[in-house]
Amino acid sequence: MRPYIPKAHFCYADDSGADQGRTLTGLLVPEEGWNDLLHRWLEGRRGLEETWGISKNTELHANSLVKGRGRPCATDEQNQRFGRPARLAAHDLMMRQLARCASLRVLTVAGRTAQIAEVYQGFVDHLELWALEQDTRVLIMYDGQAGPEDSSSMAQEDAQKLWDQAVRNASPYRAAHRRLPLTTRRILEDPIMQDSRYSQFIQAADMVGYAAFHHLGLAHPEVWPKMNPVGAMSKSYRRLSQHWLPGHGTDGIVWLDTDGA
Repeated sequence: MRPYIPKAHFCYADDSGADQGRTLTGLLVPEEGWNDLLHRWLEGRRGLEETWGISKNTELHANSLVKGRGRPCATDEQNQRFGRPARLAAHDLMMRQLARCASLRVLTVAGRTAQIAEVYQGFVDHLELWALEQDTRVLIMYDGQAGPEDSSSMAQEDAQKLWDQAVRNASPYRAAHRRLPLTTRRILEDPIMQDSRYSQFIQAADMVGYAAFHHLGLAHPEVWPKMNPVGAMSKSYRRLSQHWLPGHGTDGIVWLDTDGA
């Protein structure tokens, strides 16, 4: 009889929102589904390259993509053709690709606060309860720099300053993990900070999180009065409806306060 081995999940997380409303979205994938998720995502990246000339190594940042900032395409002619309809279509293509991964789960936590660390704390607490229900364990990868990319050409003092800054920036997130009871905690280790420029799945979390933000903006204009939510983004978010954590909030979104639902 084979021994029971508890499963584990990877969670790729990124934040969104503005002003007094912040959100944090996590993409959860079990270890056995990781390869399939990457296959689906890279398949979408090939579609972006073939259709619009966006290299698979170009960072996808949803805010810039949807608002038309930057020049993500390979040529000037392609960038000129890459207008608003094409940008929304490119975002939707990637959301459809994520929806093809059967094992993917999506969780967004929202709070009426300007402090993302508060939302991260609620995100960790909620994910801890979910992991206990599912008898799984979770490693969280979060958007952020872990330190200097290459310190070989830097003065030791300058490199140390960058490392110290990265450690300080991650302090509130480490604290959210370390306050969990050691003997029972399901969220393993400290958060692993990953620069979105080099992580396809952090970019994927950004794309989903930005769509969830617009989905919330349509339903709660009082939280973001200056926002002009895009209906097409909400539609893209709803493509993942089969992947929202069941029984966790509305539309896969959990509000930290009692007035938000």
